[in-house]
Formats: sequence, C-alpha cells, structure tokens
Amino acid sequence: MAETETKSEEQAEQQPQQAAPAQQLPFQIPPLDMSWAKVPTERPPKPIIGDDGFTLRLADAKSYGWAPDHWPYMNDTPRGSWPADDMGLPAPYTIYDKFEVWADNCADLYETAIKEQWKPATEIAWTTIEPLPDHVEAALDQIYSNISEQAYNSNQSLMGRLKDISYGYHEVKLYLATQTFDHARHVEAFRKRALSNNGGLGVQTPGFFNRAVYASFKFTEWVIYVNIIRTTFLLGLCEFGEKLARSQADRQLFDLLASDLRRHLAYGVEHLKVYVNHAPSHRSHVKNWLDRGEVMMAADLRRDKPLREAMILAFGETVADGKAKLAEVRQTQLKLYTKALEAATVYKRDEHIVHALRQVVEQP
Repeated sequence: MAETETKSEEQAEQQPQQAAPAQQLPFQIPPLDMSWAKVPTERPPKPIIGDDGFTLRLADAKSYGWAPDHWPYMNDTPRGSWPADDMGLPAPYTIYDKFEVWADNCADLYETAIKEQWKPATEIAWTTIEPLPDHVEAALDQIYSNISEQAYNSNQSLMGRLKDISYGYHEVKLYLATQTFDHARHVEAFRKRALSNNGGLGVQTPGFFNRAVYASFKFTEWVIYVNIIRTTFLLGLCEFGEKLARSQADRQLFDLLASDLRRHLAYGVEHLKVYVNHAPSHRSHVKNWLDRGEVMMAADLRRDKPLREAMILAFGETVADGKAKLAEVRQTQLKLYTKALEAATVYKRDEHIVHALRQVVEQP
C-alpha cells in the first residue's frame, strides 16, 4: 500500500504543471524600436591619443567642436546630439549667443586647470612657517585675509552665473567650473595661512569692489571686474610675493596663486577680445564697465587703511621703505591691467584711466 502511494506521488510530480492564466497588464507594451540607434549624428573616426591624453579638444572633433553663433535649444540638448521629439521643460538658461561668453582657449584652459590643481592641506609646506614679530605677522595676516575675501566674492558670484550659460558652449562652462574651484581653493589656502602662526584674520575690506562684482548685470561686465581688473591687481601683488614671503609656505602660496590667476586672465582677455569685436557698440559698453570698475577699485584702495598700513609694514624695514615698495606695487598692478586690455584689443586705456584710480596709484 505504501509503495503504491509513493508511485502515485512520483507520477504526480512528473506530470507537467499547468501554467497559470496570463495576467492582463493595465498597459500595452510598445514594440521594440531601434530608430534611436540610427539617428544621423556624426560618427567620427577613433581618435589618436597622444602624450596629452584624450583631451576635450580631441574629443570634440569635426562637427562636435563647432559652437554656433546662436544656440537654438532651451533645454539640456548636448551639442552634436539628435534633439528628442519631446523637448521637455526648458532649462534656466539666459545666454544663447556665443559672443556673450566665448573664448577660443576655453578647452585648453580646462585641461591645464585639471592638470595643475593643487591641494592646500598637503601640498603647502605649512611646517616651514616660524614665529614672527607680532606686527609682521599681523600685517601678513591682514594681506592674506584680503586675498581670501576677494576670492570668496569671485567664487560666490561666479557660481550663480554658470546656470545662465546654455549647453551649446560647454567648453566655457567646464573651464569656468575650474575657475570656481580655483577661487574656493584660494579662499581656503589664504584663510589657513592667516590662522597658521598664532595670528588671525584681519579687517574686512571696504567692499565697494565686491558690491560692483555682485551687481554686474552682464556676464562680460563680470569678467571685466573679476578676470581683468581684480586678477591683474592680484597678479601685480604676486610679483612681489618674494618680498612678502617669510617662509617656503608663503612663497608656494603666491606662486600657486599666480599660476591660477594667469589662466583666469587668459580667459578674460580672449573673451573680451571676442566681445568687443562682435559689434562696434560693444566698445562703449566696455568703456563704461571699465570706468565703473576702476572707480570701485579706487574707492577700496583709498579707504582700506588696514591693508595699506599692513603692506607698508610687511614690505619695508622702515615706513619710508614700505611706502616706496607699495608705490612700486601699485604701478606694477596698473601696468599689468592696461597691458591685459591692450591684448584684448582695448587700446590706449592708460590714457583714459579714471582720475580716482590714477590718483591712488600715484599717491598710495
């Protein structure tokens, strides 16, 4: 009897299970469609990778590297891709014309910036900083606080502008992302230096130039304030970094700051060249922005007594020596500024510097 029951169970297991009735789906599955794989986008040949690696310029070959004068899409359509049938919601872009942001060197500046990133926490020789007389340390800390504050203003204002630039000019956005990070690194590094040697942060700037940066209406106006005026004045100070430095760490900070700033200036010069040569009326816009920026820079320099006195103390063994060196710094800053404008095809600006700035340079 038991054997019979066992055989019955085995036979039952061997019988095919009857499939459950198919469940009716509440929607219809669309047929397989491979048309997306046949869109007429360009298929460039495989790139030949050289010593510089697979660079952005190498990737954007042929039509992928062509940035049109006007970008027609309001959403995130990548340049060179096939637009979707349903374009979806528009992105927050407000800049669709090339002349408003373009510089031919953006792709190369992006690659350089990526290669030259530096890490303040580990790449600065912080342990080389030794105790200094209180008045010298206080003077240096005031200068470092000023640099950090300027970088913070540049960083904050640039971050808010990246969303305005449409996808058609991705080289510009990628480069500017590195500049944003550069500014953040400068905030960090010079703030750390002011706090590294039993000193502390100094006095806030008068803030006239900072407010001009925040209040700029047009992107090119912002570039003039940050990448041309502020950058040349900071580069002028970096040229005297060896005179200010009291340690290997100080020298590294000024050298690395200058290296980053030279990229910022290179973008500013090339973009300004594109802008002024796009239409005759743009030169009058640039003149007005330069006038305003110079007035605001002069207002800061004239009223920033803590920075002026700190530079005199840091530069000279005597007050007279410090004043003479400060005058030399101001002349160097103005010269770098006018040379940058000349490179951007804004000629003879040295003959039209606003009186307030010329006065503060000649009588610092």
